[in-house]
Amino acid sequence: MLSLRSSVLADRFLSAPRPFLFYWLLVLLVISIAATLRLWFVLRSDFPLNDGGFFWTMVDDLQRARFRLPSVTSYNHARIPFAYPPFGLYVVALLEACGIPRLELFRFLPVSLTLASIAVFALFSQAVLRSYRKSAAATLAFALLPMSFAWQIMGGGVTRAFGQFFSLLALLFGYQLYTRPSRRALVGLALACALTVLSHPEAAWFVTYSLPLFWAYCSRRPETLAASLLAALGMLLVVSPWLVTILVRHGEAVLRPFQDSGWSVTDGIGRLLLWDVTREPVFPILGMLALLGIPVALLHRQYLLPLWLFVIPVAQPRAFDQRAVIPLALLAGIGLVDLVVPLVQRASVALFAAIRQPRNPVRERLVTGTEPRQLANSPWWLALVLLLLATQSTIATARGFAPLLTGLTPGDREAMAWVATSTPPSARFLVLTGETWFGQDRLAEWFPALTGRTNVGVVQGSEWLGQFSLRIAQATTLQLCSTAGRHCIESWARLTGNSFDYVYIAQSPIWVGEDRVERFGALIAELLHAPDYELVYAGPGAMIFRCEHSASYPGAAA
Repeated sequence: MLSLRSSVLADRFLSAPRPFLFYWLLVLLVISIAATLRLWFVLRSDFPLNDGGFFWTMVDDLQRARFRLPSVTSYNHARIPFAYPPFGLYVVALLEACGIPRLELFRFLPVSLTLASIAVFALFSQAVLRSYRKSAAATLAFALLPMSFAWQIMGGGVTRAFGQFFSLLALLFGYQLYTRPSRRALVGLALACALTVLSHPEAAWFVTYSLPLFWAYCSRRPETLAASLLAALGMLLVVSPWLVTILVRHGEAVLRPFQDSGWSVTDGIGRLLLWDVTREPVFPILGMLALLGIPVALLHRQYLLPLWLFVIPVAQPRAFDQRAVIPLALLAGIGLVDLVVPLVQRASVALFAAIRQPRNPVRERLVTGTEPRQLANSPWWLALVLLLLATQSTIATARGFAPLLTGLTPGDREAMAWVATSTPPSARFLVLTGETWFGQDRLAEWFPALTGRTNVGVVQGSEWLGQFSLRIAQATTLQLCSTAGRHCIESWARLTGNSFDYVYIAQSPIWVGEDRVERFGALIAELLHAPDYELVYAGPGAMIFRCEHSASYPGAAA
């Protein structure tokens, strides 16, 4: 192979005199880079990033119930079953009871968990790749890929980050059980799977189909199958108090998120075929390394990672990129170490040889005393390439994900505080933000949590009520009405059967040079002149109108 000589030299470098220590120094450096990038987002806002309002209310519900599991959550007054895995919610509620402010927990606990996940991934990559160099490169790729942390460091990361951390532990113990069986791996697998189930439903499903794939590829032995079943039994024993409780209370409602995830299988497969998987801004350099790693892995008859990458979007189209980031990072480590670095080294050999052409004293002085091949094959080439990757990826992600990874503004919170104190508890609101993708509509999700009022168009939590895809489509249509006028929002209310008492219009100006243009100016002007709408609040965060014909739509929700 192209990389054989350089790989031997570099592995010899990493193997002497203390490979374990040197490797973990590299991992600590990667974690430091990752912490800087994550904290850059978190410290820009004094409020949790993007989402988390649904979980904020559920923590309130837990505390009001004195830590007994509630039957339903009070979020949005929708009687949503309290069937969400509660581990992260209990952790936040307990830590707040110990005196740590909940706001800080929602901001910094997810970040801490994502950094711990990098360390677990390093152990997992070392077990799978069996190379310090590839593991170091894969760990850097995992730390920098946006989908390994973007959704985990948000306010909603109080559950997602736990799910990621425990699912990685489950994969690590599962791989160890199938390659080097031990009692430690068996017990660790049972506990890690149990904590994954108790933390996040999508992470639990990810582990559920990944472990059989590991067994089929790595073992296929009856004794490891029996050990897997024993681990599954141990997991069920741990989660049974919670699982039996919600099954008795809610029955088939527990399965609704799996019956309608909001995404189809074709969505995931289509994105994979188009290689729209890493979500890297500017240029998908880590995605290209992973793509190069696929043929290298196939040439070495290492079929697990390419197969795993294909299975994920088929089995889990919703948020599949947050799960696919694990095999993608491993493949990126293979592509970088086995293909890209050797090509760079060979090119450098040719360059140094050209510089040392005879009869050129200037060129001779540049490389006096240094053999071209020895210098080119130096393992520090890997360090240089990793540094360039880290620099490019960090800068691109910091700029590209800034719109998503932001929190509510002081103006937003001021407007919601007015709603909480100046409107009836039963008031129903049309919340117009112009954000047509519900996952990025932070204001719509936080509105019920901070006001205690109903947002008739919110999506979060509806996966436990059924018709999740329909709710997503309705929310998108409502936000398109923000620029279409009064007739559109009233028609939306009639068609969906939703009554409303107030219209909450987020202040979202567009700046054209030095001129401020109101994005929803036409709708605001129409409501200001409408006799059946009254402006009751105008502030930097929102304009709020009271509607005089709130319950006039036939079939409107009460």
